[in-house]
Amino acid sequence: MEDSAKWARVEKAGLQTFFEAVAAKFPAREEVVFLCIGSDRSTGDSLGPLAGSLLAEMGFPRVLGTLEHPCDSEQVGPILATLQEARCVVAIDACLGRAESTGLYLVRSGPLQPGQAIGQHLPPVGDYSVAAVVNTQGHKPYWIIQTTSLYRVLGMARTIADAAAAAWPGSEGPSAGTAGLMPGLPR
Repeated sequence: MEDSAKWARVEKAGLQTFFEAVAAKFPAREEVVFLCIGSDRSTGDSLGPLAGSLLAEMGFPRVLGTLEHPCDSEQVGPILATLQEARCVVAIDACLGRAESTGLYLVRSGPLQPGQAIGQHLPPVGDYSVAAVVNTQGHKPYWIIQTTSLYRVLGMARTIADAAAAAWPGSEGPSAGTAGLMPGLPR
């Protein structure tokens, strides 16, 4: 990404290319911290913890924000304080966007602003960012994020984890790929 302020709207292949570019700069899995933001108590906002759980299952050693230990709005500040020494932080979060962007990923070199879609004011996070457009922005963003399709969210989380695993090949965790978490659901 040449301009750190610009977001690129990408599909699966573009997400793969984005992660490959990050991996070219930080080739070891141990160098990369995945900060997966969201809550396990909201369907749309569960993208981060779902992606984090999948990444952890795939053997990534530095994942913050899983279904078991989500990095929600109350945890972002304290977790940021622990990341001062991290060489590379990839922030992953769900977002709302235009109808034509739903199901796509916004990626960039630079931080993302968690909670922005629902009016929260949290500190920017990440050296690199992935924002998954899980639904369309509207007049009631909190309600929209709450009622977003879990099927879409899980599929997007799997795509993120699979793209990261392809960019940073290494020892897989207990499951090869993302089939371990709810097998039979979208890929």
